[in-house]
Amino acid sequence: MNQRGNSLVGMLVTMAIMAMLAVVFMYGSGTLGSHQSARKDGKGTTIPGAAQMAAEDTVCRSNLSQVRQGLMIQQGADDSTHPESLDVLHFPSESLHCPIGHEAYIYDPTTGTVHCPHPGHDKY
Repeated sequence: MNQRGNSLVGMLVTMAIMAMLAVVFMYGSGTLGSHQSARKDGKGTTIPGAAQMAAEDTVCRSNLSQVRQGLMIQQGADDSTHPESLDVLHFPSESLHCPIGHEAYIYDPTTGTVHCPHPGHDKY
């Protein structure tokens, strides 16, 4: 007898394999081991979570770059005085906060430097 099509058993085996692959993709093999402790803030423990945190790290770097460029423009050509606060930039509040921890960026008007206080962002 010649059978055509898929059997129920074949379909169930395929679904089980797909479910196992989805679990491995979402949660890694058990824990992510050393990758899990790679972030100082402890966020992004799953593979998609790590990708999202990497994207938000990029947003934080971009925000800081924009703020620093705005400060250079506000400072003007004389390079003698720095703005008193980040309010003179008239940026949206989302641009003046870290997208991960929502901490406000720290600005030092004596030196004109700005940095992110979020754990792990100290080198930004």
